[in-house]
Amino acid sequence: MREIEAKRGWRQSPGATRGGECIIAGGACWTMSQSESSGASGRLGVVVIGRNEGELLARALGSIGTAADAVVYADSDSSDDSVDRVRREFPNVHVVRLDPSRAMTPARGRNEGMARLLEELPNVEFVQFLDGDCDLAADWLTTARKYLVNNPKVGLLCGRLRERERERNRYHRLADMEWAQPAGEVDDLGGIMMVRREVWEEVGGQNSGIAAGEEREFSCRVLAAGWTAMRLAEDMAHHDIDMARFSQWWTRTSRMGHSCAQGLWIYRDRRHLQEVVSLAVWGGVVPTLAVLGALPTLGTSLPLAGLAYRRLWRRVAADREAGGDRMDDAKLYSSAIVAGKFAGALGVARFVLRTLPAGRGGRRN
Repeated sequence: MREIEAKRGWRQSPGATRGGECIIAGGACWTMSQSESSGASGRLGVVVIGRNEGELLARALGSIGTAADAVVYADSDSSDDSVDRVRREFPNVHVVRLDPSRAMTPARGRNEGMARLLEELPNVEFVQFLDGDCDLAADWLTTARKYLVNNPKVGLLCGRLRERERERNRYHRLADMEWAQPAGEVDDLGGIMMVRREVWEEVGGQNSGIAAGEEREFSCRVLAAGWTAMRLAEDMAHHDIDMARFSQWWTRTSRMGHSCAQGLWIYRDRRHLQEVVSLAVWGGVVPTLAVLGALPTLGTSLPLAGLAYRRLWRRVAADREAGGDRMDDAKLYSSAIVAGKFAGALGVARFVLRTLPAGRGGRRN
C-alpha cells in the first residue's frame, strides 16, 4: 500500500498568505510551508512530442533548461527539418521517430517517448510531458517536482497554461479562456502535465488508439486507480495554437465532440453522457425539429428554436462574466459555445457512423 500519509505537503488554509507557495482554489488557499518546500529530490525527465513544429519546437526544447535529467523528443513523421534541427541544435536530446506505417496519435508519441526515456533514465521518478507548440515557464519544473515530492497522493499535476499571443485574434482569445481553469483538485488534465513514473506504469500509459481526448481517458484511469490530480495556479507553459481561420476552429471543435463520444463509449459514465447529450440535443435534435416542424407550425418552430439558442447564449455569457471575464470575452466565448454545439454534434456523428464501425472505438479489454 502506498505511503500516502508520509508527508502533508500542501494543506488547505482559508486565511493563508504566501508563507511559501499559495494557490487559490474554491475560496481556499493551499499553502506549502517553507520547511516543506525547501528542496526537492527525484530524477526528472521530459518527453516532448511534435510534428512539423519548426521554430516552436526549438523554443519548446530551449525552455526546458537544466532542471531535467534527460529529455526525449518523439517525432510523428515530420516532413520538415524538425528531427535534423533537434539533433543539430540540441545534441543531448534523445530522438524517437515514430513508424509512419501505424496511426499517428499524441498518445502514441507520449508512450514511445516514455519508453525511450525509461531506457535512458531507468531511475526516473517524475516525467513532464510537453507538446512541441508549447514552452515551459521558467520555474515550472522545479515547482512541480517539489510539489509531487511533498504530496505522495498526487499522481498528475499541471499548472496555468497561457496562450502566447492572446490578443492576436479571436481564436487565440478563445484558447486562452479555455486554458484558464481554476486551481485545485481536478478530474481532467490536458496533455501538458507532470506524471509520476509509478502512476504511468500502474495504468499502462496512454491509449494510443484514441486520436483526441486521450488525456481525459488517461486521467480517468489514474483517478480510478486511487490517485489524485491537481492544478496549481503557477504558470506552467505558454501555448501557440496558431489558428487564424474559422475552418481550423470548426475542425478542432468537431474533434472535441468526437472525443466526448469516444469517452462515453469507453467509460459509459455520467460526465461523458451529459456532454454527448448536450451536443446531440443542441447540435442535432433542436435544429432538426425546427426544420421538420416549420411546415406544420407555419414557421413558428424556427423562431422558437432561435429563442432557445439565444437563451443558451445569454446564460453562458452571464456565467463567464460572473466568473470574471471581460464583457467582450464573455460574448465571444458564449458564441463559440453555441456554434460549437453544431460542430461537436458532427464529431459525435462521425464517431458513431465511422469510427465505431471501423473497430476504432478505443475500448480497452
